[in-house]
Amino acid sequence: MDVVYGLAEKGLFDKYYKGMCYFAYTLIRDYSLAEDFVQDAFIAYFGKKEQIPSQESVVKSYLYTSVKNSILNWQRRNKVQEKYWEKTNFTEFDDVDIDNAIIETEVMEEINRIIKELPDACRTIFQLSYLEGLSNQEIADELNLSINTIKTQKRRGLNHVRSRLNPEYFLILISFFRF
Repeated sequence: MDVVYGLAEKGLFDKYYKGMCYFAYTLIRDYSLAEDFVQDAFIAYFGKKEQIPSQESVVKSYLYTSVKNSILNWQRRNKVQEKYWEKTNFTEFDDVDIDNAIIETEVMEEINRIIKELPDACRTIFQLSYLEGLSNQEIADELNLSINTIKTQKRRGLNHVRSRLNPEYFLILISFFRF
């Protein structure tokens, strides 16, 4: 029975880990710390899972809330972060910031899922252009392809993402990237 629980825990971890790291990163802009907060949230959940309802939405909410609260507590204790917040004119998160970070995380998870459906060459070009911000010329030079091939593959990739992405998510996507 321990093996079954172990697989279930690994599945839960695999399903939410990257998205939660991105969520934490949007709040603190330090990926290493973000990973630490997310790992701590999973450890806390697995230590208390018998006390928490097993519905996916409840577990997801618990994990995200745990990460958010850990970050807020850390900020209160950590004087180094005060300099960062002064620079950005933030003193603490408000609910809108948290909601926006969660929405951004969910959109990025959906986009990454759709991007994985693209053929290899198209996916590589799409990621280099839209996720890494390389120009058509830089991509062409790196991949040894013509600029027209790059443009065609970008267009195909974007059309695929548009056709598969929830229309509400697509509006959010437009605000993240230049097309």
